[in-house]
Amino acid sequence: MDKIEAFKFRNPDVLIQTIGRRLRGQRLAMGLTQEELAERAGVSLSTLKLMEQQGKGSLQRLAKVAVVLGLDADLRNLFSGQRSFESLEAVERTGRHRAPQRRSRGKLAARVAEQLASDSQADTKSDRSN
Repeated sequence: MDKIEAFKFRNPDVLIQTIGRRLRGQRLAMGLTQEELAERAGVSLSTLKLMEQQGKGSLQRLAKVAVVLGLDADLRNLFSGQRSFESLEAVERTGRHRAPQRRSRGKLAARVAEQLASDSQADTKSDRSN
């Protein structure tokens, strides 16, 4: 697969259109009309048409349609979070590292207050000497 083809699969617009086509294909394979599927899934006909033609619709409605079409296992596995690793070292390499801590704002505020107080005292001394 060339780079352009690979990019097309990473494009969200292409992805949602592909999902819509898959829904339509599964519906047709099951011999359902759009009206029948919409009724079984509990979504409006216009919503189902938008899903199939443009890939538009909410995640909740997509799940309802996927259940009726028997595609719900694909949704469950989509973000299962189960990653396979070749070794324990690979797991450890993916460990989360903490970002370096910044100075606490409390300490910074105290330093600024000290500097302001010092500057104020210096101003007061210079006013007295003038």
